[in-house]
Amino acid sequence: MTSLPDLRELRVFVAVAEELNFTRAAKRLHLAQQAVWKTVAQLERELGVELLERTTHDVSLTPAGAKLLAAGRELLLAADAAFADIATLGRGLSGTVRVGMTPAVGPAVRSELVRALRDGAEDVSVAFVELRPRELVEVLRARAVDLVLARTAAGHPAVESVALRPTPAVVAVPADHRLAGREFVRLPELDGERLLTWNPPGTPYTDLLLNRLRAAGARVDPVEAAVTGGSDPPDLSSGAIAVLPEGWPDGEGVVQVPVEGELDLPLLLLWPAGTLPAAARRIRERMS
Repeated sequence: MTSLPDLRELRVFVAVAEELNFTRAAKRLHLAQQAVWKTVAQLERELGVELLERTTHDVSLTPAGAKLLAAGRELLLAADAAFADIATLGRGLSGTVRVGMTPAVGPAVRSELVRALRDGAEDVSVAFVELRPRELVEVLRARAVDLVLARTAAGHPAVESVALRPTPAVVAVPADHRLAGREFVRLPELDGERLLTWNPPGTPYTDLLLNRLRAAGARVDPVEAAVTGGSDPPDLSSGAIAVLPEGWPDGEGVVQVPVEGELDLPLLLLWPAGTLPAAARRIRERMS
């Protein structure tokens, strides 16, 4: 079976054809002159045609050589551009990153993630997909998203994760609530309150909140939110309160009160098990 020319041979031929001199072409390519000569000869054998006319003092192109020079320049430019694009994509500097987010992550973290991915990489696009916690493993295994931001780990061998910088939490209360005018609230003061949650008890993040409050001396009655997703303020018309990640937008009739001593919410980055994606490396570097 006849071997086909490769890009290395084409690159050497183009240099010789442009210089019309083996010595200058060898210097340009940082190769020995004999290696350049042998490469062009090999290319001619593979194509079955003379590309150059050689005399003692001159090198000139045959009609076939002139045609290959024109086509070869375009091929090399296209190949170099393709290789550069792939390298850029591999470093997470281009392409679309599909990011799944659970409701509890919040808009401030979403904005920070966009900055982390696009800082110095204006060709990167970010597409967010809202997920419920029970969907994380399925969508990552199916590679329906590239990464997921969540408050709790998936706990599955098909998913890897790393902890990012935790997010301070605030307590959101109705404007007429007894804590609404306070500079800060102590967690034990939430004892007996109704707590609005994104998911029912028995799901990891809801249980995390309930356990943290219980450990601080506050037993609350969880109330699952009727509407989740987006970045709208929680509906506290029922008189319930909510624990939100810092940076959630204010809403009419809702007051956010800082927590004394802070209440940090864990933040995790998850991806399909295997090689750490370039986008995940960028996020980890900037958000840890």
